[in-house]
Amino acid sequence: MNTGELESRVKDFIQRYKLIFPGETLVVGVSGGADSLCLLHFLVRWQTEFDMKLHIAHFDNRIRGAESRADADYVANLAHRFDIPIAIGREDVATYRAERRLPLEEAARELRYDFLARVAGDVGANRVAIGHTRDDKVETILMHILRGTGTSGLRGLEP
Repeated sequence: MNTGELESRVKDFIQRYKLIFPGETLVVGVSGGADSLCLLHFLVRWQTEFDMKLHIAHFDNRIRGAESRADADYVANLAHRFDIPIAIGREDVATYRAERRLPLEEAARELRYDFLARVAGDVGANRVAIGHTRDDKVETILMHILRGTGTSGLRGLEP
């Protein structure tokens, strides 16, 4: 799939599910990975068309040391380049994980989503946009199964 096809599919998805409303502020979770960077670039391009304001949120999970700090710096530089406000959160995921006896990925996800919700509240946003890959969808289904779910839980990510 080329970039134009991907952009068209993402835009169609946003419009089909009415995910962006005119005049609203949208928090964009940007990790620095390909999925979130792609989403950010599309949303920056569509700011005027969708009549929205963007606010970037980056969560530094401190799991990868200097690499995690480098990701935060990279995203902060992008925010500056695009002239978009940014919030950067930092938490010690390893300590949180140990205290709650959680798998590392689940601990990181809980802290990241809590941070994104706080940023949304702080900036008056009703929505948070995050990029995902197909692998994330499969992972979500597997997590539901492992936690014990009925048929309603046998689904991936919701719009």
